[in-house]
Amino acid sequence: MHIYLSPARLDDKDIVAHLLEFNAYEFSRFFDDADLDAHGRFGYPYLDRYWTESIRHPFLIRVDDRIAGMVLVREGEPHSIAEFLVLPRYRRGGVGTTADRQTFKLFPGSWEVHQIPGNDDAVAFWRRAIPVEFTDTSDHNGTTQRFVIPDD
Repeated sequence: MHIYLSPARLDDKDIVAHLLEFNAYEFSRFFDDADLDAHGRFGYPYLDRYWTESIRHPFLIRVDDRIAGMVLVREGEPHSIAEFLVLPRYRRGGVGTTADRQTFKLFPGSWEVHQIPGNDDAVAFWRRAIPVEFTDTSDHNGTTQRFVIPDD
């Protein structure tokens, strides 16, 4: 099984948009106000910015050339994961861990990864998947890990 990130090109935007809908559906269980729009979509207001702002980076996660998910990165101090999705079929087999570690290597430096309150599966995933020591804080806004990826 070959797991890799591929930068999402502008002509991949519809694919990323569809994956964001799956992601929003999964997250809708955590939010009382997660409603569909008049077209039956959750929408993602920042999507276009991933092709117009130099600090935003969209990637598709692929397994043997099949789409297995996506990751959206905001570059900065610290860098952050804006959205991360591995399709259910590819979970619990190392796809997410491999994809996030590839992501971190692309952007050495300070990182922050945040999980919303109640998303205990995501908290457990990130605590296992972050490849370096990290600090971990939790409050009413959720759980956040902070860490530094060295520049190799």
